[in-house]
Amino acid sequence: MISQSIGVALRAVWEQKLRSILTMLGIIIGVGAVITLVTLGHGASSSVTKNIEGLGSNLLVVDVGTGVGESFGRLGGATTVSDTSLAPPPNLTLNEAQKLGNIARVVGVAPVVEGSGTLGVGTTTASVGLVGTTPAYQNIMNYKLQEGRFLTPLDETDGENVIVLRSTEAQTLFGAINPVGDTVTVNGVPFEVVGVLANKGTSLGQSEDSFAAIPIDRAESLLGSTSLSTVYLSAKSQSNVTAVISRLDQKLLSWIGTSQNFSVTAQSQILSTLTSVQNSLTLLLAGVAGISLIVGGIGIMNIMLVSVSERTREIGIRKAVGASRGAILGQFLIEALVLSGIGGLLGVGSGAAASVLLSKSFGYQPSFHTGIALLAFAFALAVGLVFGLWPANRAAGLRPVDALRVE
Repeated sequence: MISQSIGVALRAVWEQKLRSILTMLGIIIGVGAVITLVTLGHGASSSVTKNIEGLGSNLLVVDVGTGVGESFGRLGGATTVSDTSLAPPPNLTLNEAQKLGNIARVVGVAPVVEGSGTLGVGTTTASVGLVGTTPAYQNIMNYKLQEGRFLTPLDETDGENVIVLRSTEAQTLFGAINPVGDTVTVNGVPFEVVGVLANKGTSLGQSEDSFAAIPIDRAESLLGSTSLSTVYLSAKSQSNVTAVISRLDQKLLSWIGTSQNFSVTAQSQILSTLTSVQNSLTLLLAGVAGISLIVGGIGIMNIMLVSVSERTREIGIRKAVGASRGAILGQFLIEALVLSGIGGLLGVGSGAAASVLLSKSFGYQPSFHTGIALLAFAFALAVGLVFGLWPANRAAGLRPVDALRVE
């Protein structure tokens, strides 16, 4: 009986192909949108999480004054904002920053002076962010070398103008040539290239390979600033992070005078917050896309009401020869489910294809979840069932004598 009803429903869909496709369009768009948005959300979350976890869960960042939160823009992480409008601009010196390394369970400290500059080789130029820092920066930030070396303590003591390029700048300025040993100008000042850092890729569509590192004292003279906005530190282990943050707060409070002018952020806190925010946004977008499924359900209800009107005489004949109310109800419900089911399958296919294409265009690893696809398909069937119930009940409630009068 059910197989016969499905066959009748499929014939009805085939005979009215254009009308059926237009009816299913809302379901197709809804299911496809849910799958695409959830997949992209998971892909973005996985990409950012991988980049942040690559820095280590024991990474700590001290942001001071107007620089609070800026350093995480390059990392694809969250930002922390402090209100400095009522206090004078704080100043953290290089000597003070280095003393933070004496705090128990701190195994590395890398103060940073940041600014912007123009790199030049012949007639080729590139605008980059300049990072003046110390040799510990490479290990703390988990950067790998592609060519040459990173900054060394000898670079600081000898006062040499040396620079470490990221892969993006090396490619722009030197092409396929190994730039180690060559000279590049930074704001007109010659620097020797001693190393190239390996490519880290992108995060949230932004390159993580667009900056150059120079010794911190060179950056101070080149940028005309001796104030540190950011200090990166590494705790001995993740279990030590809370204790280290407490000691950092005490030390910075004694130097700067007010907690409004600095923040200490753990990488693990950023990861937790970011994951929570991204999951909430993904669910919100999926909910918005789910509205299309409701619209598709209304379309199914409308077309089923039209179908009942067109087949009123057929319903009367079937009832006159003994068809029960349940049989008529089941027939129209099955037709509604067939429409929503076919639409759901087409939506799953289109959503999977769109997810792969968009993930690759954004630089994410495609993250298609079978469970999400099954859930979206089940919801499409539920929509068809709910919105098909009224037309089916209306058809089942027709009296044979009234139905047979319809021409």
